Amino acid sequence: MKIVDRMNRSLRDLRISVMDRCNLRCTYCMPKEMFGPDYAFLPNDKLLTFEEIERIVSIFTSLGVEKIRLTGGEPLLRKDLPSLIQRLIKIPGVKDLSLTTNGIHLGKLAKQLKE
Repeated sequence: MKIVDRMNRSLRDLRISVMDRCNLRCTYCMPKEMFGPDYAFLPNDKLLTFEEIERIVSIFTSLGVEKIRLTGGEPLLRKDLPSLIQRLIKIPGVKDLSLTTNGIHLGKLAKQLKE
C-alpha cells in the first residue's frame, strides 16, 4: 500500500519536528507575533520520544516514504540526536535522512553525526 496526496501523487518525504525550541529567532521561522517572550515551548517530556519517532518513520516507510527530514525548531538542540539518527538509518526503507538546521551547533556534533 502507498500513501498519496489529493492529486494521487505518491508521498516520498516525511518531515518530523524533533524539537520546538531554537537558539535563534529568525523572522521567517519564529515571527514575533506568534513566538513572543511569553510563548510556552513544550517541556522536554512532551516532545516525541525516540521510540515514537521510530514508530512513525517505520509506518511511513512501509507506505512508500523514503526520505526523512528532521526539523525543529533547531534539531541539533535535541539531546542525543546522533543516537536517534543511528536508530532511524537502520529502519528498512529509509533511503535518505537529513536535517534542517541553522548550523550553529554543527561543529561540535559533526563527527558524531557522520558516524
